[in-house]
Amino acid sequence: MNVLNSRPRRLRAGLAAAVTAGVLLLAGCGGGAAPSANTAADAGPPVRGGNLIVAVPTDPQSLDMVANPGQVTAHIGNLLYEKLFEVDKEFAARPMLVETYETSSDRLTYTFELRKGVTFHDGSPLTAEDVVASLQRWLKSHVTGQQVAPDVVTLKAKGDDTVLLKLKEPRYPLIDELASPGAEIYAAKNLEGVPATGFTDKGAIGTGPYKLASWDIGRQVVLERYGNYKSRADQDWGGQAGAKQAYLDTITYKVVADQDALVNGLQTGQWQHAMPGNDQYTALKENASIVVGNVAGANQNVIIPNHAKGSKFADVRARQALNLLMDKPAMNAATGGGPDLTAAVGAMVSEDNPALYSTVGDEVYKQHDPAKAKELFAQAGVKAGDTVRIVTSNSYPQFAQWAVLLQDQLAQIDIKTKIDTYDFPTMLGTINKDPGGWDLTTLFFNAALTSPSQMPAVTLGAFNGSASPEIAALVREYNAVTSPVQAKEVMDKLQALVWEQLPVITLSQSRLYAAWSPELKGYDGFYRVFWNSWLKR
Repeated sequence: MNVLNSRPRRLRAGLAAAVTAGVLLLAGCGGGAAPSANTAADAGPPVRGGNLIVAVPTDPQSLDMVANPGQVTAHIGNLLYEKLFEVDKEFAARPMLVETYETSSDRLTYTFELRKGVTFHDGSPLTAEDVVASLQRWLKSHVTGQQVAPDVVTLKAKGDDTVLLKLKEPRYPLIDELASPGAEIYAAKNLEGVPATGFTDKGAIGTGPYKLASWDIGRQVVLERYGNYKSRADQDWGGQAGAKQAYLDTITYKVVADQDALVNGLQTGQWQHAMPGNDQYTALKENASIVVGNVAGANQNVIIPNHAKGSKFADVRARQALNLLMDKPAMNAATGGGPDLTAAVGAMVSEDNPALYSTVGDEVYKQHDPAKAKELFAQAGVKAGDTVRIVTSNSYPQFAQWAVLLQDQLAQIDIKTKIDTYDFPTMLGTINKDPGGWDLTTLFFNAALTSPSQMPAVTLGAFNGSASPEIAALVREYNAVTSPVQAKEVMDKLQALVWEQLPVITLSQSRLYAAWSPELKGYDGFYRVFWNSWLKR
């Protein structure tokens, strides 16, 4: 799950795994519209030195991207750690710690040759054993890795610089999955005995262009340039791929929870970058002294029906009825930011990734027929006077607003509702504690995905009872394809099936945005990635 601007302290087990499936972070990729005030033409030559101050809404809690794949953790981790592959601004996987790789003719065996001379921040060399230890942990403990794990037969080191990975059957998106959050490479020695809650700050050692200098918990995290960083010589592919110049001496992530303080600090120059809430967007965009632009990826805003026995939505006709009843334009208005930030689409993946983006099912998404909805509810056994139980959170205002709007819309056809509102961690714990004690919940997920296996419609199956053999079969079919054309065809079929079975009901996609000082140059709108950015003097 990629929450807009913050991440609660600790997700509970179970739903936690499902919610973070797209994760972060992804911190995935793509790019928003590039603001004219920050184009290459007016940036001037890069300047080396200086401290960039970035306001973040919460302390990262952990810098372990497997145990805590929240947004702030992921954004800081992108500068500390690297993967075998990284995504560029087009979502394509590019080699990072891998120099070259080969795939056997049967597409079952991958041989990865590592780049030589790469070292961790403590000076120890990157080895194949580090890669194996990191990926074994990913396969066991990260949601994307858990999707891959059943296909893995062997993962082993061959000497210091070669990693062999053998599959049971071909997996078309494997390289893309290795470029997704959670697959970062850590030193094997720092993973020994690490608990499920993750390593401490002493384990936050990677191969990235910046290293951890200090961490004043609850106040700020400071990174400093890693002097022995070995950059790829490739061109800058954008996103998280290619050459990393590390122009800045230090990057300070300062915790600023209050939105008014966040905006005031931007205006007064206390910090040079922030990702404020949607309610601040219009005012910031009208401020000539601040640059505002979309950043990478999007969130998928969803209503999640409980498919479990005893839920009002166990019958697909009830889910179809809800889709027909929901006034999506009104609910999207509650999301904030207007049309610049909210896209009224039923897609499961951000359009920044054209390989996975699909508009199939939009005709179902756009349907609105309360009279037909009432008929379908009755056919599903949900009658006037029945009560629908909605569990939501006030940690993210739009969640609670969606719940109230659902309440109003259900009341129009004489169905009652009971809304239970909690802070976000308590909401997750309540749902996990009583899987049958709710009918609907409200969430959003990272839509910047690299594989269908990361879609909430797939990963939520065990959580809300929506696991489907038909969906699972299409994921396997996708994994078996051999070309982008075939992949797109299967993705279209998969999205059509999602809109037929409705494991989740999509409201919209929300674009993310950032606001920054005109002094920040070389920033391409990719979340909080600043290794090729500098401060104009």
